[in-house]
Amino acid sequence: MGLFRGPDFFYALRFLRLLTMPWTKTEAFKQGVIDDQGVKLKKPETPKEKSSYTIFHKLVFNIRRLLGKIPLGKSTIARYAAALYLIKEHTKISDKRLIKILKESNGVDLSEYKPELNEWYLTEDGNIEQGKYALVRDIALPKTGEFLALKGSMVEIAESQPHGSILGHAVFEAKHCKTKQTIYITQEDISR
Repeated sequence: MGLFRGPDFFYALRFLRLLTMPWTKTEAFKQGVIDDQGVKLKKPETPKEKSSYTIFHKLVFNIRRLLGKIPLGKSTIARYAAALYLIKEHTKISDKRLIKILKESNGVDLSEYKPELNEWYLTEDGNIEQGKYALVRDIALPKTGEFLALKGSMVEIAESQPHGSILGHAVFEAKHCKTKQTIYITQEDISR
């Protein structure tokens, strides 16, 4: 049996296809909704425009633009681990497959990547200390992909165990204090 079934498989394939497709090949570009860098030019009005730029497209395009900001060096990948985790969670793909997709779509080769972990806020057993922290970078909301958890805003961590991992980085669930939304962070995303 495969990893995906029914609609999950369909959405995972759509997600990966949109993630790797050139901007100029997307229907949203052809309809004039986005430019050749994926930036929204106008609000979709016609049925064709609306179907070319749904919430799903917006999420994928936002994540794709974020990935496009990743420098081609491996040293800064920790800054994007939480965003990569969102991709992994939404598609249920393995780290190995994600590494392959990043290489194909953006030329970033992480096949030999080993994280340099900052364990400042971690306990001896790899959990994070509960409490409030300030974000050191903007973080996307998991449901929309919008960057509403902004640098300097506060998050609260109530669950000390990791929610998951991405490329060797533990990912923790946090509550963004201003929006009351759940976000995912790594210890590199926060400070006291």
